[in-house]
Amino acid sequence: MSPWIFRFELDSDKMLGRALEIEDIERILTDAFPDLNLGIVRHGKLDNVQKLVMRVRFPDPGEAAEDGKGAPMLLKEIEGFMLNDLTLKGFPEITKFTFNKLRQATESIFDPVTGKQEDKNGQFIIETDGLGLKKVLGVDKVDYTRTTSNSVREILTVLGVEAARQSLIHELRFVLGSYSIYVNYRHLSTLCDIMTNRGVLTSITRHGINRVDSGALRKCSFEETVEILLEASFHAEIDPLSGVTENIIMGQLAPYGTGAFDLMADTDMMKEANDLSGDIAAV
Repeated sequence: MSPWIFRFELDSDKMLGRALEIEDIERILTDAFPDLNLGIVRHGKLDNVQKLVMRVRFPDPGEAAEDGKGAPMLLKEIEGFMLNDLTLKGFPEITKFTFNKLRQATESIFDPVTGKQEDKNGQFIIETDGLGLKKVLGVDKVDYTRTTSNSVREILTVLGVEAARQSLIHELRFVLGSYSIYVNYRHLSTLCDIMTNRGVLTSITRHGINRVDSGALRKCSFEETVEILLEASFHAEIDPLSGVTENIIMGQLAPYGTGAFDLMADTDMMKEANDLSGDIAAV
């Protein structure tokens, strides 16, 4: 074994608050280094006032490691990993959290287990710094029906494109509402439909919606007008004029609404109608 020893003094109050036992830390260290036969000696327990001390000894790496680093430097890297990167409890993706009670104390929710209406006053909302929605949804005592993330990409991966669309609408309304800006819901809904109708997130930029399969006239009305028309003419593209924008550019009615059909007059029926009107006038 190495002559160097790691000595850790553990805070019993923090361990008690996180429901951690010194045996749990020993098991985590053993799992973190499965190929090494660690020498771990621990003293103290949470149920008394003794100081919690743990000593960890690694196998001797020799005078120099395989990558040319000396034994003290290699042990220094191991120390940094144990202190900074080793997760004792929780999710490594979430680095920080804050919690407070729900402000809507007058509302109540239905508990399917007890079958009773419970007041929200005794519930907490937790805000985290980091991504881990899929893991958080599987935690007991977390209401997965009211748990969400402001990362639209994470919601798309975990819950699907419909949830991502709803998240986009919520985030847009939240940002605009913070500045008391009113935008009709239909405009936001149409915008989010365009961003998600392909099954993936599409940005409202020249690299997003302007790269979808559509006519040259529609794409040139957004950005890069000269470049898009030049490329379309170079490749002899044909625009079917199936949208609203390109028909407005051409000065004609778009094939939607009243422009989706034509009116044709039946001359025979009109002749019969004229004859019938003449007979009625004679009577």
